Amino acid sequence: MLLGGDYVGSGPDAGDTGQPAFTLADLRSEIFSSLDPNKTEVFFTYGSHDRNCTDGYSAFFSGPHRCNGYYIYGISYAQMAYATDSLTRAAVALYDEQGDNIPGNNPPPANNDSTMPMPQQPSGGLRAYNGIDIADPYCISAESASARFAAWADTLSGHDPIIVMSHVPIHASRNDNPGGLRWFNTLSRAAQKHDIVLLFGHNHTLEERGNSSDSGMYLLAPGDSITVQGDSVQGAQRQQLPFTYANAGYLKLGWCTLITFNDTDADGHPDYLQLRRFSAIGDKATLFGSTDKPNPWLITLKAK
Repeated sequence: MLLGGDYVGSGPDAGDTGQPAFTLADLRSEIFSSLDPNKTEVFFTYGSHDRNCTDGYSAFFSGPHRCNGYYIYGISYAQMAYATDSLTRAAVALYDEQGDNIPGNNPPPANNDSTMPMPQQPSGGLRAYNGIDIADPYCISAESASARFAAWADTLSGHDPIIVMSHVPIHASRNDNPGGLRWFNTLSRAAQKHDIVLLFGHNHTLEERGNSSDSGMYLLAPGDSITVQGDSVQGAQRQQLPFTYANAGYLKLGWCTLITFNDTDADGHPDYLQLRRFSAIGDKATLFGSTDKPNPWLITLKAK
């Protein structure tokens, strides 16, 4: 089970309402009340509401993990929300100096889709940050974290697929993901050799906000076009996807994306994978959002 962050809270505010204290042990207990812990691994990627986890950052998942015939890879909030290490460090220094809720530092995105403050505004302004993922051993921004991913991918000898879970998406929507273009370029290079599925959360999307434009991002396939968010210099750029891009599902309202690998010749390497979007309160999804992709969606994997 690969989870995409924001396990508690109701917004970007500090304190008990927006970012209450919690432990991942409680979440594991809830999961294992339904699933067999002897047959289930659970990976928690770090989200923008999770800084008050009492377990500390070491309890979260980032970087690579080998599974049976495929890999998973976790991207934390800061690794997408900040384009460069210097900006992350500057945001941390700003918090050390002035703390939360700096006047004038938290304007909403221009499209009014959310009140979530932008980590890096197009004008170059910066929001103070003290998320515990600044301790992530797989780096603290898109600049260094994507380079770390590229170095890891270069060591892989086969074509095994890679499932990437990023709390923050790469597409342009809320202006709070200036690392998107760096990750797009890095994942695009890796997609020359590997089938890649990039899952995202963070935006709450159609399940909570019925008029969300993100419903068109529920599933995009290689060859589809997407507007990717860059930093204040790069801007947002229209690109053609060489990998699969999908919404992970807003679990609070019962929605998930199930990925099933199929190894038809039993050689330890899957031949294809299936994505199925479903709801715990009734499978009503016949398409992936407002896309024309049927549910489930089948991906034939690259040569072994």
